[in-house]
Amino acid sequence: MTDTSIGARGIAGGDIRIGHIFGRAWEIFTANFLKFFIITMIVALPNTLLVGSISDPQTAPDGGLAARVLIGAIIAIVLGMLTQAVILYMAFQYLRGQSASIGDAVQKALPRLLPLLGLIFLASLGWTIGLMLLVIPGIILMVRWSVSIPVCVVERLGPVASLKRSAELTKGHRWKIFGMFFLIWLISMVIGIVIGAVMGALGHVFVLVANLLWTAAWAGYFNSVWAMIYHDLRVAKDGVDVEQIASVFD
Repeated sequence: MTDTSIGARGIAGGDIRIGHIFGRAWEIFTANFLKFFIITMIVALPNTLLVGSISDPQTAPDGGLAARVLIGAIIAIVLGMLTQAVILYMAFQYLRGQSASIGDAVQKALPRLLPLLGLIFLASLGWTIGLMLLVIPGIILMVRWSVSIPVCVVERLGPVASLKRSAELTKGHRWKIFGMFFLIWLISMVIGIVIGAVMGALGHVFVLVANLLWTAAWAGYFNSVWAMIYHDLRVAKDGVDVEQIASVFD
């Protein structure tokens, strides 16, 4: 059984610690690697195939390109929201010392899909407007609303209430949250460049397969970090433990 006291020690004094979050996220990720990888691979596959058909130099462009891109984007958003909810559930079950099957996780996540889609629509609109206003406001909103998806899933709040609650939870910790997400993004970008350079010599298909595998693995860890940030913010701000947080899933 997972020792949840480790989590409590990592956020003593109402603060969150980057090393603790990364370490516990890695523990969650490695313990559930196969399940997370299957989930994120399924989600990444449609986009990979779409990008492959667009970027393949041997494929001539056609009139249906815009439609395929739009359909691919919609599928990616829906599957992405569901994936984040599924991994969040499995991560919290692990933190409380319990195991969860993929089927059980999907069953728990599905009822929150519509609120999540409403949430991502509002958040994306805010981010877009913010990025158009000299970029910085958009980044501020991204950090401010960074745990709105876990809030929506775990606390069962609507889209607007989830954004407000995320702003409340992240207040006082936003520089650390920004630093964590920036570091993960930077590592992902560097590895993506290396994959492109190494696999590029082998051909287009090898690049696509390597990017698919890396995207699936990266998404599993990224969502584990996301779950731990929300967990530690709840413990630091609300003084609750993992059992109290995850009891909503019972």
